[in-house]
Amino acid sequence: MRVLGVIHARGGSRRIPLKNIKPLNGVPLIGYLVAAARAARFGRLILTTDDDRIMEAGRRYGAEVPFRRPADLAEDVPSERVTGHALDWAESDEGRSYDIVVTMQPTTPFLTTDDIDACIDAVAGTDTINCCFTAAPVSEPPQWMFEVGADGAARPFLDGVLEGERGVFQSLPPLHVPNGGAYATRVAAFRAQNRVIADPCRLRPMSHEHSVDIDEPIDWTIAEAVGRQLGIRPTEA
Repeated sequence: MRVLGVIHARGGSRRIPLKNIKPLNGVPLIGYLVAAARAARFGRLILTTDDDRIMEAGRRYGAEVPFRRPADLAEDVPSERVTGHALDWAESDEGRSYDIVVTMQPTTPFLTTDDIDACIDAVAGTDTINCCFTAAPVSEPPQWMFEVGADGAARPFLDGVLEGERGVFQSLPPLHVPNGGAYATRVAAFRAQNRVIADPCRLRPMSHEHSVDIDEPIDWTIAEAVGRQLGIRPTEA
């Protein structure tokens, strides 16, 4: 199985400016993912970005940055377009195809090499699974969620009422949500379905701590505290 790793790291970020190179406990955010990914079982690891500063930081921690991401992919676009571009580029550059492509995002900085390899192994180890992605346990189940109607009234998002066993977390089925870390996808299914999470799929459970996903400024504060607690500090290549 030939496996391509693709790290997404564009320069624009509205909520946290220059997020991908902002120091997290003294290390550029992108350094965490690149350090974990460079030890994973990839035939090739590519960082796709439109920003010179991200290119430099990515190379410093061990990523290959063989091209600049096109301008039309440097905005808020679906992940499959960015991964597809990198996959097409790599296959054209090498003159041969890949079997699995792994999409990764620096905003889940505590993703580990073991998590990445477990996703790869789940796809490579069987012909019946097309994708495996990392996921966090859900602590706020949809059975507890409400939506606000046009009349301003709050209504349960799912059918039913919030009472009895439905209000007891331990009585509800365990659920997981993608944490944005890694998505290993069989290339044939990726192209046929045009999706990163191609059916049928599995998930790789990760803890709440390792699933920290940085989108809002408060997430940064949480990530710094968790990083210090876990003692995670990647080194340059």
